[in-house]
Amino acid sequence: MTRKVPNNIAKLRKDLDWSQDTLAGRVNMSVTQLSRLERGVSSLTQNRITAFSQVFEVEPYELFRDAMSKEKIELNLMRDVIVQLEEMLLRLDMSLTPQQRGDLVIELYRLETGGLDEADLSEHVVNLKRFEGMVKALT
Repeated sequence: MTRKVPNNIAKLRKDLDWSQDTLAGRVNMSVTQLSRLERGVSSLTQNRITAFSQVFEVEPYELFRDAMSKEKIELNLMRDVIVQLEEMLLRLDMSLTPQQRGDLVIELYRLETGGLDEADLSEHVVNLKRFEGMVKALT
């Protein structure tokens, strides 16, 4: 599983109502690079931290401040992920260890809720059918 490097770049960009294309142009990088940084797939270098803090007019630590707090878990969504995963495992006749089951629940929850803000979390409807092929590939 991929290790994530949380940051507030996407939040700061959205607060300013900028597109990824706009921000990428202001910090002289591709939209693909920016997307990877926003999702925490790529790490920020010192030069990038400086560039983003200048563009957003914030102190460098503010790029990480809120992201350092624990992820907000919407319990109803977590419940739906667990129930749908259990139904899927039964349908696929798959058996997982408790550790595998726990890891899979967390990863599916993250995939399902990634990019949703707090308002969207409460309205989101979980549908794990699109991940069935991925789960099936685990065996």
